[in-house]
Amino acid sequence: MDGVRLDCLLELLSDKDEVTQRIVRSKVLELGWDAVVYFYDNIDRVIPEELRTDVRRNVRETSVLMAVCQLTDLMKSGTELYLPDCLYYLTRIVQPELRPEEFRSAYEGIGNDLMCELRDGMTAVEKVEMLNCIMFDMHGFSLNRTGRDGAEHPISLTELLKCRKGGAVGLSIVYFLLAAYAGLPVYPVFPRSPGYYVSYMEEGRSLFTVDVGGGGRITDPVPAETMHRLRRSGDGRGVVYIYATALRHYCRGLSKSEVTALEGVALMAGIRSIP
Repeated sequence: MDGVRLDCLLELLSDKDEVTQRIVRSKVLELGWDAVVYFYDNIDRVIPEELRTDVRRNVRETSVLMAVCQLTDLMKSGTELYLPDCLYYLTRIVQPELRPEEFRSAYEGIGNDLMCELRDGMTAVEKVEMLNCIMFDMHGFSLNRTGRDGAEHPISLTELLKCRKGGAVGLSIVYFLLAAYAGLPVYPVFPRSPGYYVSYMEEGRSLFTVDVGGGGRITDPVPAETMHRLRRSGDGRGVVYIYATALRHYCRGLSKSEVTALEGVALMAGIRSIP
């Protein structure tokens, strides 16, 4: 990638003209994530000190826009979603400097521990029990016992994976991530009442549910007649919907562009009905 050209684009991000900003962002989207990484690594070298705050904000917004575009392309690809990538792009909306290798390193160790213990001959219940053992017993994830207002802080996956403590929603996002990494069909199911179940799915039906806030206790399946028939029910798009909504609701200090991005992703993941 041409460093001179990238330096010129980075300098143009200090221009206050909105048309110039749109042109630069369009070029950066064509160049891809490596251009954003270059910008973050070279702001101090290229940009005068008095302009760096504005340029950092513009690079941040460019990274957010790119994350949304990458996630949108993934969800519109028509193939089965690779959920860890989706959750990375979502996390990058609120942490625009987050690099893929940093995100992967936060969960791959736990995920690999799980995959080493899974066997082809295991039943669905045995596989989920092993997931519970790895997540709650071996790696010490637990429910946040603070008051109601703080129960879902932190909510971003990088922070949850670091502190190993969160609310029921946060822990369920970690649970969905680890299950997806290990190839287990654990997804949210949305009943007709508010909320969702964490469910092990088989051929489009709920085989049983898991109480993630209760340490992974296995409970009854969700009856098919009570399931809310939306595209997000029982598949990876449901996880995207929950995580985007949770980030929007619980993350503090979001910019206007980040709020708009999260709301757009939640809408894209959640509104389409199944015929």
